[in-house]
Amino acid sequence: MGHSAVIIGAGIGGLSTARALTRHGWSVTVVEQAAALPTSGTMLGMWPAAMRALDDIGVDASRRTDGWAHIAAGAGTRLWTPSGRMLMTAPGVADLNLVSRPALLAALARDIDVSFNTQVVDPGRIDDAELVVGADGTFSRTRQRMFGDRFRARSLGAVAWRGTVKGAVAEYGETWAPGALFGITPAGPDATNWYACIRADQTFDGPHLPQLSNHFGSWHRGVRELIDRIEEGAILHHGLFEAPKLPSYTTGRTALVGDAAHAMAPFLGRGACEAIVDGTTLGRSVAQASSVEAGLAAFDKERRARTQRLVLASRLMGRFAMLDAGSGIRNAAVGTAGRLVKPRQRRDPTLPPH
Repeated sequence: MGHSAVIIGAGIGGLSTARALTRHGWSVTVVEQAAALPTSGTMLGMWPAAMRALDDIGVDASRRTDGWAHIAAGAGTRLWTPSGRMLMTAPGVADLNLVSRPALLAALARDIDVSFNTQVVDPGRIDDAELVVGADGTFSRTRQRMFGDRFRARSLGAVAWRGTVKGAVAEYGETWAPGALFGITPAGPDATNWYACIRADQTFDGPHLPQLSNHFGSWHRGVRELIDRIEEGAILHHGLFEAPKLPSYTTGRTALVGDAAHAMAPFLGRGACEAIVDGTTLGRSVAQASSVEAGLAAFDKERRARTQRLVLASRLMGRFAMLDAGSGIRNAAVGTAGRLVKPRQRRDPTLPPH
């Protein structure tokens, strides 16, 4: 008799898990409260571990067509102050693989049966499945049911705008200011990602382009020229949240993946990548173990400590970039480090955020 799983949520983590389990012979049901997969979203940078995981679950090069891009290593990214003073240049050290969120979701959903317009109010009432996977995002009801209200997602006291504009730019990088940052990254050969963040306690009503101009319109020319190319209808806006540090990613026969387990700030560009790796790891773990319980224990051991370190690192990176007191000292230190570190030791600090 085959194994069966119910996956709550058809996002990147849920669909990656579905593909992984299916490839290991499981019968999988994916339920999603939305009416369909999203059709908008910015480009995501795929780190090497995520690319290997995609290969493992059948999203290989033959399925990377529209919405995917590859940029060969070349010119590096830069770090500026709002006045345009360059703090450092970090040469690109590796090829960059990019995919739009809709294209990634479409590739992951191929051959997966998703029940849309379906909401699971109490995952504990799913009686027949051997495994229940909570892939229901930052505000996961599955996480809340497992661990209680004190493990709700918490606000980071910041909001972000992001989007994509047509055409490339001459230089990519981030601009850091007290309480704010603006980033520009590749989005393929003929498009550019941008993202902006400020410290704020709540999101803002639209229109958003005037707000971007108000916050960032006096910054250096590279930022101003990018803002001039933004279309109001293409702006995404949201608050930033992170998941609290959980004592486990599993309870009984239930596991959490992706943002439900480790929602993090976008400043390291790792959220989507880690959700893919979660899915492939969970599928492999339960397939190789002697029991579902043993497989879930192996998954938790492999993924929890690593991803929780990334949650912390992402939060600290945002604080460092938008530092108030001490930003002058920070800028001097970053500039000195940029002059001292050899090019082969530098890492590109600005992959597209998730």
